[in-house]
Amino acid sequence: MLDLDHKFIQMETTIRINTDLLTAEIIEGIKTMFPHKTVEITIQEADTTEYILSNPAYSNELNERIEEYKTKQNALIIKADELL
Repeated sequence: MLDLDHKFIQMETTIRINTDLLTAEIIEGIKTMFPHKTVEITIQEADTTEYILSNPAYSNELNERIEEYKTKQNALIIKADELL
C-alpha cells in the first residue's frame, strides 16, 4: 500500500563566512547537520548589500555615510588664503 500522507522535509542552510575563517571543523559541522546525506554545496561571492541592509544599525550607518558624502559633494570648499 502506498502512503500518500508521507511528507518530505527538506532542510536548507546558508552559511556566510569569510574564507579566512574556513576550517575543517566547519566541514565536520556540515556532516553533523546532514548525517549520511548527499548535499549540494554552492560557493559564490556573497552580496553584502543585502546583509548590510537587513541589519537596521548597519543600514542606518550606510545611509548616514551616503548623506554625508552627498553633502560634501554639494559643499563649496574655500581655503582660508582664498578669502583675502
